[in-house]
Amino acid sequence: MMKTLLLAGVLGALALPALAGNDDRFLPPGALLPGSGSGVASAAVLYPDMRFPIEKGAAYASSHFYGVGGQRGKAGDSCDDANYAYPWRDNFCELRKDNLPFCLSGGHQGQDLRPATCRANFHWAVAADDGVIVQIARFSVTLQTAAGTLYRYVHLNTSDLAVRELQPVARGARIGRISNNWIDKLPIHLHFDVKDTIKVGQQTLVTFVPPYASLVESYIQRNKIQGEQHE
Repeated sequence: MMKTLLLAGVLGALALPALAGNDDRFLPPGALLPGSGSGVASAAVLYPDMRFPIEKGAAYASSHFYGVGGQRGKAGDSCDDANYAYPWRDNFCELRKDNLPFCLSGGHQGQDLRPATCRANFHWAVAADDGVIVQIARFSVTLQTAAGTLYRYVHLNTSDLAVRELQPVARGARIGRISNNWIDKLPIHLHFDVKDTIKVGQQTLVTFVPPYASLVESYIQRNKIQGEQHE
């Protein structure tokens, strides 16, 4: 299904809309860390039925790159408590080399999510929707839905996955354990992104789209179902 988005309405907006009833656990979409780029200030929940991609436990959306212990963050350990605390912060469109149509500042393609604890190969990433595993690469796993949406999971332990290529999976099924699998050493986290066919004005594009608002909504819904309370 094609998503129709008004580019002028989501790029470079000055007023950052609130999410989730002004829940102070979640900063507004587009509120990137100062100095890390220009975000997309859209509270549109593009995927209202999406399952949160971490199976259970608290999760923290933040930048591994600009966070404590990150390549451009404050000095320290990437397991610092500051990285495992609310509020969440969007980092879609964070300064990177990628050139995305939604990103004025280059563009980080998705959202970084830390699991409940700084422990590699323990916390499970799960299917955001029913679909098929269409690609297993060196560092990533990609799930395609019947509607054509691509959900990608990066930095999993790809040597010990719960899925194989072309395997159908159900929403919530285990895919792999969150790790720091990459060319260089990285903090433990899940990079989660969404790629879809969208219409921007009169132009049809296949591109990465803002996942933050959908992640907030899916996290809240998952916790309601599981009856979890996270401080």
